[in-house]
Amino acid sequence: MQRLLIDQSTLDLITADAQDFLNVLNASGLHQASAMMLGVLEQLQADRLKLPDERGDATQSPQPT
Repeated sequence: MQRLLIDQSTLDLITADAQDFLNVLNASGLHQASAMMLGVLEQLQADRLKLPDERGDATQSPQPT
């Protein structure tokens, strides 16, 4: 599946909602679903590192060509 590009503010909203959902899963005792949601949050964090910063530069150092 192809991944869509999103901006920082959209990713922040998605991450906040995902964290809220993780809290609900934990409170409900749904440990397997909670573990899966934690994986989603980890992927969102990895995606955040790939977003360009406010100047339009990548937050990671450029890859050698």
